[in-house]
Amino acid sequence: MKSTTRSYRMQRRGAAVERTRQRILSAAYALWLKLDYDALSLEQVAARAKVSKQTVIRQFGSKDRLAFATADWLRTREEAARTVEPGDLGEAVSVLLGRYERMGDANVRVLAIEHRVPAIRYMLQGSRQSHRSWVERVFAPYLPRDRGAAYRRKVTAFYLATEVMNWKLLRRDLQLSRGQTEGVFLELLTALAHAAPADVAPRGAP
Repeated sequence: MKSTTRSYRMQRRGAAVERTRQRILSAAYALWLKLDYDALSLEQVAARAKVSKQTVIRQFGSKDRLAFATADWLRTREEAARTVEPGDLGEAVSVLLGRYERMGDANVRVLAIEHRVPAIRYMLQGSRQSHRSWVERVFAPYLPRDRGAAYRRKVTAFYLATEVMNWKLLRRDLQLSRGQTEGVFLELLTALAHAAPADVAPRGAP
């Protein structure tokens, strides 16, 4: 009986620790959306998560280690949230723009510090790999069957057409509405989807 009670208590304690961990990760992400990485502090994360700074340190150790953990935590959620039926260009644009409206500004901010903050570099590398996998899955009906050079070019073209900096150009620099921005993205993707494979000559060929 004592063993059963002890096991139950340990399970409850473990569940409580995991809930606290999830709350800290969620708080870190929410602050990352609003603040420059250099301005974000563990004290702010702790306050938002309603825990002590020491609890954050005990769970993650440091701000950079928290950033690494947040990147992994976010990746799985983003991939689940970006589910699109392969070939549905309209839904792909809607899902993509919804993501960029939430986190596009933060993504653009961290690009400037990628070279000096390993945690940010790790996050962006993972994000790029995830985005490429998303492109290959969502636009699969429009890709060459043979996964050779033509396939890789087309994947890269779809990747470029759905890149966050295009969103920044349209929404922030040109100040288009979300609807106008979706229209531009859809037009680009539609043209790309139905374009014939490029006939690219080898470098140096006449």
